[in-house]
Amino acid sequence: MRSRNLRKSHNSFAFFPYDMNAFSFKLLLLLVVLLTTRNSSAFQHARISFRKSAQLSAVSRSKLAVVSPTSTTLRGGALLPLSAPSTIPTALKLFAASALPTCLGFWKTGYAVSYGYGGAVAAAALLYPSAGCLSNLHKIALVFYGLRLNAFLLYRNVFLPEDVHQMKQKPATLKERAKRLPIILSCSFLYFCLVAPLRVTHLANTPMTGAVKYSVIASLFGFAFGAFGDFWKQVVKATKGKDALVTSGPFALLRHPNYTGELFGWFASFLTAVLAVAKTGDFKANALWLSFSAVGMAGIYFVLAGEAAPGLEKKHQSKYGSSPEYQAWCKRSWAGPMLKVQSK
Repeated sequence: MRSRNLRKSHNSFAFFPYDMNAFSFKLLLLLVVLLTTRNSSAFQHARISFRKSAQLSAVSRSKLAVVSPTSTTLRGGALLPLSAPSTIPTALKLFAASALPTCLGFWKTGYAVSYGYGGAVAAAALLYPSAGCLSNLHKIALVFYGLRLNAFLLYRNVFLPEDVHQMKQKPATLKERAKRLPIILSCSFLYFCLVAPLRVTHLANTPMTGAVKYSVIASLFGFAFGAFGDFWKQVVKATKGKDALVTSGPFALLRHPNYTGELFGWFASFLTAVLAVAKTGDFKANALWLSFSAVGMAGIYFVLAGEAAPGLEKKHQSKYGSSPEYQAWCKRSWAGPMLKVQSK
């Protein structure tokens, strides 16, 4: 069900009011701007600050507060461990990690928004080395989401009939497959932006206390709740039949707990990055990656709340609309965040 509704949203990504060829060119242009920021004043400031902090003696480190995008100082002068810039994946590597799994869309179009989605998130997150507790837990949340989604999709493809998982391979020429490039570039850029908050928390290297602690835990909870929704629905469908209306468990109060949980997880991930930077107060050095994080949050919101959930609502109304059970369920449950209101 997930792949079918997400696949509806990949058709030229309907929320972008542009011709996709022109849009993909703009994405490439934006990526070039990103890579050239290595020579920007903000990057130079970060590099100089790090070099200066590395030259301080052990005695000076215990007395001075080093202000740098890659370090922070606790009250009393204790310096948190620094992460060397050389260990941080470059923007090009992160985009490549996001694009390579998405290229499965050249084989089957639906793979760009299913296996490509989960694979890109997990692959890009795994590029980051171990750091502080906050960054590590943030990384775990993203890797869990990506691997869990792909494991679920693989189970559906292997054990369920084709009319259920909807992953049908259509014959296509090389030229027809090449026309999928704008979609694949758009998806790759979205996944790149979705993992951008992890870079912010990794560089901020702040202690996992206060609001930021609860936001990163909320991100993991949101992804886990979405996974539980997928699992529950699969169990009910397996026992009662594929046409059964699922209204129990997490579906008792939420009509789409998988989408709602996923969206909650992504919002909490973005909020974690914002709160981490707020602790350091260095918004200028993190402005670029916070901007990418905001783009990712907006993009996934439009995909899930603007296409996936409303599409499933419309399908339910068409299939179960005359059922008293469905009508009663709609009255006591919430569809989750949606941009479009489907008429009954």
